[in-house]
Amino acid sequence: MSIHTILCPGGNNSQTGTAVKERYPDSEIESCGKIHDVYKRLENDTGSYVIPIWNSHEGEVEAANFFWDLIEQEKIKVYDLWAKQIEFWFVTRNPQLSTTLHGKIGSVIVARTQCSDFIDKAGAEFIQYALTTVAFDDYRNGALLDGVLVAPGQGEDEVGYSVTERETANPNNFTSFVKLVRSDVTFEINDDAYNHCITGVKMRSLENSMGEIEYSFFDQMFNIVEDLNEMPRLIFAFKRTSKVGLLFEGASFHIADLLDAEEIESGNILMYENAGSVSSLYTRELNNLFREKFPALSDNDFILHKGVKTCLFACPPLGLYTHGYEIETVEPVVRFYINKIFELIDNGVKCTSDQTEFFERHKEGWQQKQSEFIEFKVVKPTAC
Repeated sequence: MSIHTILCPGGNNSQTGTAVKERYPDSEIESCGKIHDVYKRLENDTGSYVIPIWNSHEGEVEAANFFWDLIEQEKIKVYDLWAKQIEFWFVTRNPQLSTTLHGKIGSVIVARTQCSDFIDKAGAEFIQYALTTVAFDDYRNGALLDGVLVAPGQGEDEVGYSVTERETANPNNFTSFVKLVRSDVTFEINDDAYNHCITGVKMRSLENSMGEIEYSFFDQMFNIVEDLNEMPRLIFAFKRTSKVGLLFEGASFHIADLLDAEEIESGNILMYENAGSVSSLYTRELNNLFREKFPALSDNDFILHKGVKTCLFACPPLGLYTHGYEIETVEPVVRFYINKIFELIDNGVKCTSDQTEFFERHKEGWQQKQSEFIEFKVVKPTAC
């Protein structure tokens, strides 16, 4: 298989396929079945694969929750990570059909959350499918649906079908995609452009606060920072039963620099130091996406986007964007992060003039209340 071939769920016309075509216009795209099929397929086909792992409304894509499992097992490496605005078109056989008269709408499972305003306004019953392409195929084959929500481009020029509505997604709807290969593939790892490290960390569930060993871990991480913009950034928190999976991007760091021998031996914190490398920082691209497409997620110093099963904490001036699950679980870590960054700036760490200005703007409140001075502007993912 050519290294320019990318395997993705649903192939060319799926939401993932659309994201891949935009990101890698010179690559060939092949279907690898459904999202969960990637886990088994990796045994024989090394990749590259692109799968969705997170949605701003839905949270972790459940069909792709093997992503963190494979990082733990050190079976994959990440070579790209980016977010894309997700849009759905409503396609029907009847172009006169009123959007208030739908009986049944079929689409990929997560569309129920991402297009909830449109579906609820229509008073429609939602019929879930594994992919938008599967829903459309079923509709073509006679399924008793009044229409389907599909990726842009599907049904546009197809005889017998009409695109009734092009703007059906809720506000601030984006999905994060990851490009991965099996860990024994090294065709890109020597490229000097891939100079930002991806690191995985597994630790006890943080619940409402961090324990002593977790505080020590994060504290030592900041102690080795010399340039604020090379600091490892926590970008994803994957919820598991008793442990939490954390994904960082930025400079490389090693567990021996952060924990002593006794702490390492306890196994309470595990690190996957070679989870991958990327040529472009996810947080930087997310910042650009928000400014262009979702101004509500970039027009305040401290932002909390509350999804149905997820939350996103953002501090745009510091380039911090942390995707989590329960707010009470993630918020202590985010506040700790911001507090430590303020300490670093106050102590003269290298940073940009904009970051210094941001610090001065909040310095008095921080000195009085530490991280408790932060008031997050809450943004919700529905217009209703």
